[in-house]
Amino acid sequence: MIPNSLRDFISRLREATEKDEVSWVEADGTAYFCDHKDVTLHISPHFDHDREQSSFHFRISKGPKNTPFSVYDIEDDYLTMKALYEAVIANANDVGNDVKGFFD
Repeated sequence: MIPNSLRDFISRLREATEKDEVSWVEADGTAYFCDHKDVTLHISPHFDHDREQSSFHFRISKGPKNTPFSVYDIEDDYLTMKALYEAVIANANDVGNDVKGFFD
């Protein structure tokens, strides 16, 4: 679950991501990171085949401190993290520019 102290941050991060106020970069096929000011953010999806359970893993790094947390598909916060992750992908791929003029 999203820690209570980070709920507002995650909401604002999604907004900032959608407005291109922060930039995300693909780390590998499904993981993304954001370096902004002196903080690095990392988000990635996971699927546990044994449990048939999806999750998102998120980490905040600042200097020597790392704050990881996970949100599983059985938790209320899962859709919030899914929306953030999808905004991150669109941001990292600069998809807004890719579809600009599509209907012109």
